[in-house]
Amino acid sequence: MAVSVTSFIDDLDPLDGVITGVRDPRRLKAVADADLQGHLGDPDLDAVVATLRLASESPIVVVNIVSADLQTYAAEVGVGAPCTSVPDALSFCAEVVDTGRAMTVSDAAAHAIYSQNPMVLGGVIGAYAGVPLVDNGVVLGSVAIFDDHARVFSADVLDILRHQGKLAGSVLALRRSARMDALTGLPNRALYGDRLAGALARLERGSGIVCVMYLDIDDFKIINDTLGHAGGDDVLVELGRRLTSVLRPADTLARFGGDEFVILCEDLGSLAEAEHLAARMVAATTEQWNIQGRFMSVHVSIGFALTDGAKADAAGLLGDADAAMYLAKKLPGSTSVMATGRPGKALMA
Repeated sequence: MAVSVTSFIDDLDPLDGVITGVRDPRRLKAVADADLQGHLGDPDLDAVVATLRLASESPIVVVNIVSADLQTYAAEVGVGAPCTSVPDALSFCAEVVDTGRAMTVSDAAAHAIYSQNPMVLGGVIGAYAGVPLVDNGVVLGSVAIFDDHARVFSADVLDILRHQGKLAGSVLALRRSARMDALTGLPNRALYGDRLAGALARLERGSGIVCVMYLDIDDFKIINDTLGHAGGDDVLVELGRRLTSVLRPADTLARFGGDEFVILCEDLGSLAEAEHLAARMVAATTEQWNIQGRFMSVHVSIGFALTDGAKADAAGLLGDADAAMYLAKKLPGSTSVMATGRPGKALMA
């Protein structure tokens, strides 16, 4: 029997300007930020897989978010699990992510590489077709159909697959826009709330400290009155950039609205680590700001609250951090205050 080879559905170059590569750190950060856990329950993504199953008459259809050696199913029919673990080198969808190209394998059992895929060896997968799942310039995963026997998918089926792949990308874009702040591109209040709830739930399964920080720009109304709202917007965007540059990759910085920002830090080892992060954020604001060609100082006040208990109340933590932030406002310059009332290090910028 001739060895089955990978065929690219479209005779085109990889997607231009789009981030690919299963292990590219930028792509993995985008995957983490998307919060697309298995069996997401999104009715529109469920509709995508249901439509593809009917059109292709295939037993398995997935919207697959690809991480290193892990495939997570935001929507699926036929898998019956929120995720599967397959080495990148043996994963059909990982190749789509690596190349940024739609592909098909008509006889997986005869393929030089994919014949060793555990689901191929188990007789579950015999043929594959998949297209990149793209959102915000990043290939997050794939939309794919699997059959349990060797099969050459028809041109009509592949055409529907392409369209459903684009539709799934549009669904993710809408979902992201509903959970992101339009001005700064940071998570909004809704997404922050979800991540805080998840962080507190994870305390039930492990140890560590969760820290919530509440940040407010001092005298922001004066900035708006002096520079206009466009200048005020520039300050907000620049503040988001500065804070992001000093936070850890796993931390969440969100804009609650106006000049209020909140930060979520989990897996901290000590109070000192939280104080260090707060001090780094304060320090990030002290360098002179160039806003519309005008050099100026911007001061911030930060309040933070910590918990190592799984039963902590999310609203209570935010309230404590907010109250501490107002205590920080009574101190000169940019500064931080812990919820107990203990001041952090003030910087007189």
